Amino acid sequence: MTAVVAFVACGSDSAAELSAPGERGRQLSTDLGCAGCHGGDDREATIGPDWTGSWGTEVELDDGSTATFDALYVERSVRSPDAQRRTGDWIRMPEYRADQLTDDELADIVVYLEELG
Repeated sequence: MTAVVAFVACGSDSAAELSAPGERGRQLSTDLGCAGCHGGDDREATIGPDWTGSWGTEVELDDGSTATFDALYVERSVRSPDAQRRTGDWIRMPEYRADQLTDDELADIVVYLEELG
């Protein structure tokens, strides 16, 4: 059975339910500062492209191509941010190597982003 965690975001009257991996991913994204740039938990994106509502959408890359915002896109973006850079005037995202963010931790962040929508 999958555990589900409910939380209420600051300033929000709605509760979102996250699986245990999704909750771990939410916490990691907060602890690492990702959510501060990309939003989530009713935060607005400030420095990077907004995550909220991005899952499964096509995003335009700075080379004119597009990519689907999915697990593969997120993993590539985290491990090699310049490989699929989105259009826009974004500050360069730091690269997270496996010794800084394990594959399991990255998988939890992916689950969080998928559940975020």
